[in-house]
Amino acid sequence: MSEEPKSELEKIFNIAKNDESLITIVATVDTGFEWQAIDECREKISPNLRVFKDRGKISFNIAMDQYDQVEQLKSVDNVYILADVNYYSYNKDDKESCFQLLRDSLSSNKSQLDKSINAWKKFTKFLGKVFLSIKEYERVIDDYKAVKEEKKQGPEEKTVRGRKKRGKDPSSSKETDILSYRVTCERTGVHAFESQEVAVKLGGEFNDLYHWIVDLTDYQLEILYKICFGETLLLLRVTTESMHRRNIAFFGPTTLKATVCYNLLQLAKPKPGEVIVDPMCGGGSIPIEAAKEFPLSYIIGGDVHKKAMKISRMNFVMLPTAYKSDLIQWNLEHLPFKDSSIDAFVTDMPFGKRMGSMSNNRVQYKKYLLELGRVVRMKCGRLVLLTNDRRSITIALQAATDLFKVTKTLSISMGGLNAAAYVLKRTNLTYDSFLTRVTTLVKPNSISSSSSSSSSSSSSSSSEN
Repeated sequence: MSEEPKSELEKIFNIAKNDESLITIVATVDTGFEWQAIDECREKISPNLRVFKDRGKISFNIAMDQYDQVEQLKSVDNVYILADVNYYSYNKDDKESCFQLLRDSLSSNKSQLDKSINAWKKFTKFLGKVFLSIKEYERVIDDYKAVKEEKKQGPEEKTVRGRKKRGKDPSSSKETDILSYRVTCERTGVHAFESQEVAVKLGGEFNDLYHWIVDLTDYQLEILYKICFGETLLLLRVTTESMHRRNIAFFGPTTLKATVCYNLLQLAKPKPGEVIVDPMCGGGSIPIEAAKEFPLSYIIGGDVHKKAMKISRMNFVMLPTAYKSDLIQWNLEHLPFKDSSIDAFVTDMPFGKRMGSMSNNRVQYKKYLLELGRVVRMKCGRLVLLTNDRRSITIALQAATDLFKVTKTLSISMGGLNAAAYVLKRTNLTYDSFLTRVTTLVKPNSISSSSSSSSSSSSSSSSEN
């Protein structure tokens, strides 16, 4: 590694490395929402916070006693401690030399790694031992293996939404516990080694250094090597599961992640006293996030489907606190609101995959957008629309071009889908004036079309004769 920092990430890491009171945090976020996450960090941690932005993640330094502020973030999914960052020219033909680089970085960075482990223990409230001797390890390893074997013979492990729960909460540990861990690797680019080989080789190195217990399922600490071509990050995972797993107890076919909901709401910039509506709320993920995080606004959720409304109500009932909100079944083409009466709409439009179809979207999007244009406040009303069907929303925007101005478009990568978030602001044109203008423009075309049709019919008749 060169002496000069090669990236902004390395610069902020070096600052933390030379200050015992600082630690570098890496937080993942849905690609496209990085700036919303940065804005939230500066709002909740410090307005002068120095943040490094990369695709799908942000990084920043915090004081050791500031982690409770990181826990308040609603825009990010997972939180890691950055224990090391290096930039290597990996030899594509010599696997062993690559592993030696990784081993050397561990031994040369031992003091920083110890500091990161102590920070992890503090942040996760792990009560057990993280620094122990080989004798302590040998004393407990046989008993640990026996208990694991006994668990295998017992009833099958419960699943969470069809998947096995991995890892366990470090805060549930006892003072006598010895840390269990696993090493994983995420890799981008062509290398002489496979990701699994990194996990195995470096997993052994950590065992030699710290005498922890290797456990691929019931681990308390997950160590992640993130290798992107030459950039190599060593991360300690702080969150036991993604922070988007909140609020929702009953899921529908297209339930939106809470972190995505929060970022969409941030784009609408809700103000105290405003009315925020999700006209296609499904299971209620957007209204619930809005009610919890923007309690000074009034929240309304609605949907045309009875089953969706039932799931929304069940999810609201499960919340520990009551919020200022309403749920109403309606048809989005005919909303029960006066003209220019709602401050903002935030919604997840049908993608045309699990719900609806692309062909239906081309007709429905136009109708929806015109109705929202009627109801949302002139001059200051906002719409935030999430969709995967860019063609249909483009056609709808062309039809409502006098009602809305597109102020921002974000490309969002979520669950393998390349979606987009559109932020629209209502113009000062009244809805009646818009209808008059559209009618004026359409009539001549209709007459022309009618004449053309008549002429064509005459011609056809003449040819038949």
